[in-house]
Amino acid sequence: MAAITIETPPAAEPVSLQLAKSHMRVTLSTDDDLIGLYIQAARELFESTTARSLVNKGYRQSLDAFPYFSDSMYSQASIPPAWSALPRYSTSLWNYSQLIKLLVSPLVKVISIDYIDSQTSELTSLYPDPEPWYAKTEYVIGDQILDANGHLQEVTAVTEGDFDDTSESGANEPTWESTLNASTADGDLTWTLVELEPELGDFIYDKDSEPPRIFPNAAQNWPSCLYVPNAVQIHYVAGYGNDGSASPATGRVAILQTVANWYENREPVTSPELKKIPHHLEALYWENRVIDLAPTRG
Repeated sequence: MAAITIETPPAAEPVSLQLAKSHMRVTLSTDDDLIGLYIQAARELFESTTARSLVNKGYRQSLDAFPYFSDSMYSQASIPPAWSALPRYSTSLWNYSQLIKLLVSPLVKVISIDYIDSQTSELTSLYPDPEPWYAKTEYVIGDQILDANGHLQEVTAVTEGDFDDTSESGANEPTWESTLNASTADGDLTWTLVELEPELGDFIYDKDSEPPRIFPNAAQNWPSCLYVPNAVQIHYVAGYGNDGSASPATGRVAILQTVANWYENREPVTSPELKKIPHHLEALYWENRVIDLAPTRG
């Protein structure tokens, strides 16, 4: 089984109240709260339908267990298939048998993976390898990357962050300072060298693919976890930035059109013809559907 929970709500909506009112040619302020509700609902509807996060949000994805290499090997050698096999990941290749697909795109970063250790029954955390530097990318104070010299750099200041402590890296990779605690300017960011020989983490992630993917480090296996529901919990951030300005225009137009439809048609049918209004109650029901995202062999 797999489940997804929003841990950190968005800092803003991808469509502003002013833009929605301009789209609908509404000048009065008496319906601002109602339009704001429609904007949030339309965004949630688009995101649940497309599996995309238009604005950065923190997610927790829960799994009952890690996908194990031995599971998929046993499943292919056994007739009938072994009960422990995970068919969603079943393959003879080590890396693909252990990959985990995240349920929301685009991935910004994986923060950690928590799991219940099978030996100690205690909650244990895994952390990712440091990422390389990316151009024109939003970073938060405290984010860390591996620079071109193999040193660990950390964001310690931002100069033009629009939302909280977030800002954007420059268009070209800077010349990194190589002295411990020295600072490097990079677009709206200031990086500080915090470790000269950083240790690697426990896993790597691929945020270019859709859906995003997570792998254990090369030639490594996922740890053994206790077989209880939601024993593995992945904490990550997905979205197109904190203000949604970089989100797809098609998504923002879909929100505007949905809001306009709901604002003009406040009942599920029209009178006197009693015709159905498209994308109304049916869409709201569909948005709340429950799907088995990782079915197992019955």
